[in-house]
Amino acid sequence: MNDQPYGEAEHTFDRATVASAWRCFIAEGRAPEDAVRPEILASWRRSADHGIDPHGASAPLVAADDLEQRCRRNADLLAAANYTWQFLSASLSISDNVFIVADADGVTLEVRGNPEFVAAAARHACAPGRHWHEAVSGTNAIGTALAGGEAVLVHSTEHFVEAAKVWDCAAAPIRDLAGGTLLGIVDITSVGDLSDHHTLALAVTAAHQIEHALYSRSLAHAVELLHWYRTAIGDWQRQAAVLLDRDGRIVRATAAAQRCVDVRTRTLDIVDGRPVVAKGNAARLLDVRPYEPPAKLDGMVASRAWEGGIVKIECSATLGRARHRTAEVAAEFQRIVTEDKRLIERMRQAERMANATSPILLLGETGTGKELFANAIHACSPAREGPFVAVNCGTLTRELAASELLGYEAGAFTGAAAGGRRGNFEEANGGTLFLDEIGELPLDVQVHLLRVIQDNVVVRIGGNSPREVEVRIIAATHRDLEEQVEAKLFRADLFFRLRVLTLELPPLRDRKDDIPLLVTHQLQQLQARYGLGAKHANDDLMALLCAGTWPGNVRELHGVIERMYILSDRRELTRADLPDGFSLETIPASATNTLDVPVGRLGKLERDTIVEEIARQRHNMSAVARSLGISRSTLYRKLRQFGIGLDRV
Repeated sequence: MNDQPYGEAEHTFDRATVASAWRCFIAEGRAPEDAVRPEILASWRRSADHGIDPHGASAPLVAADDLEQRCRRNADLLAAANYTWQFLSASLSISDNVFIVADADGVTLEVRGNPEFVAAAARHACAPGRHWHEAVSGTNAIGTALAGGEAVLVHSTEHFVEAAKVWDCAAAPIRDLAGGTLLGIVDITSVGDLSDHHTLALAVTAAHQIEHALYSRSLAHAVELLHWYRTAIGDWQRQAAVLLDRDGRIVRATAAAQRCVDVRTRTLDIVDGRPVVAKGNAARLLDVRPYEPPAKLDGMVASRAWEGGIVKIECSATLGRARHRTAEVAAEFQRIVTEDKRLIERMRQAERMANATSPILLLGETGTGKELFANAIHACSPAREGPFVAVNCGTLTRELAASELLGYEAGAFTGAAAGGRRGNFEEANGGTLFLDEIGELPLDVQVHLLRVIQDNVVVRIGGNSPREVEVRIIAATHRDLEEQVEAKLFRADLFFRLRVLTLELPPLRDRKDDIPLLVTHQLQQLQARYGLGAKHANDDLMALLCAGTWPGNVRELHGVIERMYILSDRRELTRADLPDGFSLETIPASATNTLDVPVGRLGKLERDTIVEEIARQRHNMSAVARSLGISRSTLYRKLRQFGIGLDRV
């Protein structure tokens, strides 16, 4: 008997107790709930619903050609697993354990370990080509990890099929770190109750190492592919041509292709190592130039028949889509999680603005997603092929701001680089320059910025040679620039030039219906990133989060959720998991029963001051604004922020 505790509850595995519960379940369709872990009992029920014969054979064998195709499709996964096996072989190859890699369907692709034990394991359906999906073979570590989407330990008598009860197994999912897609399963199997939490931790560690190996290879491949694309020689640059990645996604396109193809969402099928157009589509591929990567990439041999390439296309209405859409939001904006009609309308406006060349001014509080909008606008714009350069003006010192933006010539000042240096405008030439927190930019630097926007010419500090630049400007600020202009802290001419196209992003407190959606989405992303299992917020916690004012907006909400996800060892998150000192600025009085307004101590003082001044000035709002030293627009924003109704003052 193994006395190691495991699972969510305070269970101890007892072979005889679990075996008795299994016999009861097979005979009567039920089992004592305190005799078996909840996740195992739930798996038994699923197995019974699938019609699995508990006394039949375990893990049927797939056809040889099917296994061969699966191995070919999962060559990257196997290469990464082989890389991981090199670190584990020293210990596992001398023990009665086997290291198993299965695909996303639960079919085993590879079994490694001590050759004698591997041969013995094969006699009990533990070999390549065996189908261990829970719907096929009942409760087992590979299949149950697939069903639950998280790491699991299955002891001998916990298996649903009697023939599999010789095994103790620990399995963990392998996911694509970029998108969270399930790629396969890594499993460590042994005989004789050898698997415990240490084995499960080893399986999880192996899965994470495989994930990172795949991700590193993917990044390295993307860099190599883009470098090849930019340096490839040929006449395709002047034709309608696109760069496809390994999965057939269009990642780059020539100007001619952009006029007829929606390069943002289009994917071509890859069949037998060649891109193809779906049947019934009038578009035609004129020529294909495959990318041939180096023999080895990050220590792993390139294994796919198609590694990406350049494809010349014949422009077709059926291949392209309308450039201007009003009924839906562009794919670039899908990263912004919302169902709020006002924010969706802002996305549609931003997409229309993207096709213009005028500067765009994004307004909104800190954490509302201004940089996310800026990135999406750039990706929708004609400048998408150029660089996206983001500059936080709030971090630029007064002395260096001009040289950072404009660049400088050699010898321009003490400490200047010998060859001079390009500024942000030159770095962004042909693309987009995102000037975040532009309200923090010093007045004297604002003059230079205005000249570049008007003339499209940069003169480096210490030089006199004009350099032409073609840059799309997107500026953002959480400040009231109109108030800044009135206070002589921001140039009026620059403000008028920037505000031609303006978008104001709503704070999170004005779209509270999005909070459950944001919380759920964030928890799913954290599960994919950290692999700590699926977790959810209970109703009480969700109600508390929805009641918050969230002065830091989505950024603050994400930070709180990430902290709770990492630190909690339970699947259900509760208010007890909230960070220590969770402030009243985030949770309003209505949710804590400590104040009558949804603000903290400082906010209450500000609110009371405004209310008193309104009463003293007898509702003359211009006089109130002057008395408080703020603009009328700021005053009205404060009224909305603090929920001050004039009829109650």
